[in-house]
Amino acid sequence: MPADKMLEVDVAHLKAAKDKEVMQPLRIRFIEDGPDRTIDEFSKFPKTCIINNMSAQETIYELRQAVSDQEGIALEDVNLFVRMTPFDDDQKIGDCFVDWMGFGMDEWPPRFICKPKVKGFEVFCNVPKCRDLSTWENGRMLTYMDRNLIFDCETSTTVMELKEMVSKRILIPAKRLKIDAHVRKSLKEYGDFVELDDDTAVLSDYGLHLYCVSVQVTKKSFDKDGNYIFDDAFFDDAGYHAQPMECWISQDALCDRSRPDAHKVDPNQPLSIVTDRRQAEATKKWEDEEASKK
Repeated sequence: MPADKMLEVDVAHLKAAKDKEVMQPLRIRFIEDGPDRTIDEFSKFPKTCIINNMSAQETIYELRQAVSDQEGIALEDVNLFVRMTPFDDDQKIGDCFVDWMGFGMDEWPPRFICKPKVKGFEVFCNVPKCRDLSTWENGRMLTYMDRNLIFDCETSTTVMELKEMVSKRILIPAKRLKIDAHVRKSLKEYGDFVELDDDTAVLSDYGLHLYCVSVQVTKKSFDKDGNYIFDDAFFDDAGYHAQPMECWISQDALCDRSRPDAHKVDPNQPLSIVTDRRQAEATKKWEDEEASKK
């Protein structure tokens, strides 16, 4: 073969090499418009865009710029996250993979989520796990966990408006929520917990825009007269009383299996028993052996 021909690059090889230099298309999901900036299992993403021809050696800033140019969005409104992790602009896309569960970075290509810039200040709301927040399907529990919510609030946002934001996420009525803010004015001290007991007050009245670490959200179980509020079904001397029609708690979450509206599936029973599966496997193996002898 002539020397000049030996120096030529095969077109097929060249294309393959170039294709390997770029990543598979990156899917960027956008959160819903509004103050809710939470990313969890219950988040909805009304918009998705696909970014092609990105290299793993390019930075997060270059990816943000590509999204901004393609979608016609201001660069400051393109802020990339995954489930549990934000990113710095100088971080390479290729570094956005960690084979550890819980960081949201265990998929490749990364599944980025885009948030707009913060208009006011972020309020981090912690809702401890409870039966009110559990989700059920076909008589079996799907989730039972703490909820960590993030909202973009203004200094003029009232306590009731913050409760309504939380209520939209967890379905517990705003009037039943109690909010305590962890306010820390100095790094030399732990800070104080302040109950936001005035629904008409704005968040700046409590200094949350300057000193808030987070807020703790719990459910009020008693009314203003000190009487317990029954959200669950119960038995008394008059018989069985079903849940209120407006109750947000799944009926399947009620542990009393003797009630007439209990789900036919008992959540305390396993879906299958190991010994039964092993017996079924042994039976099938014996049947296969007998069939082969014939």
